[in-house]
This record gives sequence, C-alpha cells and structure tokens, in this order.
Amino acid sequence: MFSCENQDDHGVDVNNYNGNPVVYYTNGGVGSYYVTPTANAYMVEVSATTLSSSDRTYSLEVDASSTASLGGDFEMDTTVTVAAGEYFGSFSVQGIFAGTTAEGSKLNINLVGEGTMVGAQFSLDIFQQCVSDLAGMYSMTTTYGFHDFLSTYPENTQDIEIVELGDGAYFIEDFTGGLYSTGPYSGAYGTTATNAEITENCGLISWSGQSDPWGAMIPTPGETNSVDSNGIVTINWFCERYGEFGTSIYTPL
Repeated sequence: MFSCENQDDHGVDVNNYNGNPVVYYTNGGVGSYYVTPTANAYMVEVSATTLSSSDRTYSLEVDASSTASLGGDFEMDTTVTVAAGEYFGSFSVQGIFAGTTAEGSKLNINLVGEGTMVGAQFSLDIFQQCVSDLAGMYSMTTTYGFHDFLSTYPENTQDIEIVELGDGAYFIEDFTGGLYSTGPYSGAYGTTATNAEITENCGLISWSGQSDPWGAMIPTPGETNSVDSNGIVTINWFCERYGEFGTSIYTPL
C-alpha cells in the first residue's frame, strides 16, 4: 500500500515518504478504555503520510461487528479531520458509565473517505471500571463441597481481613477458610494457610495464578464470585489437583 525509507514513533517517516498518500489509524489500530463515572474521553489518532494545503475530513462508521452500542456504551465523533499542513488528527470516544459492563464490549470503527487505507479500522475494548472498596475485617463462613474429612469438618467460621494491594487488587490470608491451617489438613498433611490475591471490579471478583499446596486453585466453574450492595462477598473456589471446593461468604464486621 505504501513504503517508507525510515519510520518514526508512529510507524511512518513523514519526512521521507515515497508512496501514494494514505490516512490510517496510528499505534496499530487497537486500544482499551476503562470507563469510570468521571472518565475522560478516549482519544483516537489518525495519521497522514503526506501534507496537504487543505483540511482533509473523513467519516467514522461503527462496524456491524461491534458489540458496544452507540448511545448505550459510548458516544463518539462522526468525523475526523487532519488539518491543513498537519500529519495527524484525532477524534474522541466518550464512554457512558451506566451502559458499560465489567465484562466489556468491543467497538470497531471504520475510517471512510478518499485516501484512507483499505480496511482501516480501530478496535477499542470498552470496560466499566468502578471504585473498589473491599478492604477491612469480615466474618468468613466457608461451606465445603468436598475434601478428605468432609463428614467431620463440613463448615468453618472465622474472622478474616481483606487487605488492599491497590487498583482493585486484594490479599486474603487463609483463602480456603481454615481447611489447610487450623482444619484437618493441617494435622494430617502438615499444611498451612492457603493465601490468595483477588481482583474486584464493579462487583465481580476474579483471580488467576493462585494455588493450594498441590496445584491450581481456580474459580469454581459455573459459579459466581461477587460482592453485593451490602458489601457481602461470595467466593467459590476449586482446587484442581484433588478436587477440594467450597463457598466462602464474607460478612463485613
């Protein structure tokens, strides 16, 4: 489509360009946008490979493959202009907090007009990002679904602290509710507390890379991990190696 003898930070040497003039999305044409209640607009840049003595204006169209909805998840400009004597132009996408979700949606924006790169499309993942405030003391009751001593240790209640690590991340000591620390596994197998780090965003709790003494400790498939409007946290955990699993309910103290 075009050629360049050297490239700058935007991927094109605008001072040493020797191909046909085109306009395209800079920075690979991809981005992620985390929408808070007071979020600034997300700015998207386009680049021209040559200068022009007049403004160049291009249309912006939401591609049918998008899962984000105009007026629901976002509002955006309908055109973008590269001003006369300039190589770059930009337009804004404003997230709508009430319409976005923590799971996210995708906005694909086509750049349309004479001189645009064939297939020029910007792909923006839009997520809702809430203020997280789980840190504090809780009464934690864990009901076990399976472990080696279930008949004598079906449930355990203890006080636990959720410690803030920053940016919605938290540390929880004794994540499995005493099973490996003060419970029967400690005496039988010499285990200690199984700790974990979790992330909370807009009421949804997730984690990865956590383990018990023998293997991965994952969210129980098909179950919900969340915090409700009263601040009560529900975590369903599953230990892959031997199949221990349980539900831990954290009630603020």
